[in-house]
Amino acid sequence: MLRFLLALCLSLPAAAQEYPSRPVRVVVSLAPGGNADINARVVAAALAQSFGQQFIVENRPAAGGTVAVEHVGRSAPDGYTLLVGALGSHVLNVGLYPNAPVNPITGLSHITISSESAMVAAAHPSLGVRNLAEFRALLAARPGVVTFGSSGNGTTGHIAAALLLYQLGVTGQHVPYRGSAAAFTDLSAGRVGFQVDTMSFIAEHIRAGSVVGLVTGGVARGPTIPDVPTGAEAGLPQYVASTWTPWSAPPGTPPAILELLSSRIAEALAAGPARERLLGLGNTIPTGMTPARTRAFIEAEAEKWLPVIRATGATLD
Repeated sequence: MLRFLLALCLSLPAAAQEYPSRPVRVVVSLAPGGNADINARVVAAALAQSFGQQFIVENRPAAGGTVAVEHVGRSAPDGYTLLVGALGSHVLNVGLYPNAPVNPITGLSHITISSESAMVAAAHPSLGVRNLAEFRALLAARPGVVTFGSSGNGTTGHIAAALLLYQLGVTGQHVPYRGSAAAFTDLSAGRVGFQVDTMSFIAEHIRAGSVVGLVTGGVARGPTIPDVPTGAEAGLPQYVASTWTPWSAPPGTPPAILELLSSRIAEALAAGPARERLLGLGNTIPTGMTPARTRAFIEAEAEKWLPVIRATGATLD
């Protein structure tokens, strides 16, 4: 038994030393253009430079991320297929897709969290609302009429919007899209009334004046949109909502490979262009997110958000 354990301990570092010897696929559970996709491409470029090997990004935005989770969860556990997701794919789907073939919390190996981003509610100017109080009054007067777009059923934007409406005591009509960019196309044209999305995605549109920022789910105002109040400042202190970008791998991936990827991602985000790009979009970059801490973080987020899904009555209809 002792010889077996010693051999195992020696083999894992050896596997990590040889990794990667060929291109690595980075599967993104959301469509191009959103925060998860930007994280994947920025970090993948940094990893390619660090390892001297290609990290190829592939988007699989279907069924709220469950398709991507299943694909990676059933891939070979060799470190050559990675998953980049969000709060929706890794936690919310556990409540929204209880019969999904792969549980994203227990059915994956977790590597790190590359960024966090507060959720922000923004409305089209045609609604005529300038703040959260006016927004609440409008929706109260038109129950279930005002539409809101999201990056898809069960995504963070969908549930964060459902939480906002629930806490305001009003209702709206959900219109799911295939990605944040597609949803925003209709928001900017006035075909839907509002959207809740990541600060990293929506801030530039608020600054450009094409939409009106109503509230941020962050605990503090975002540096890229300092005029948008927090929930506490807007009279809704219980509204706290942010997403994060997890990196995961198939179950059974050697711990040495997980640790190696985690440390290389941390190095890439400690300084340099990858860090500057993500911070410039309004993200924050967590530190110390080892594989073990990442798993603990995701489990804690599940304890926080799964009751929210039950309380809001959010569905995939």
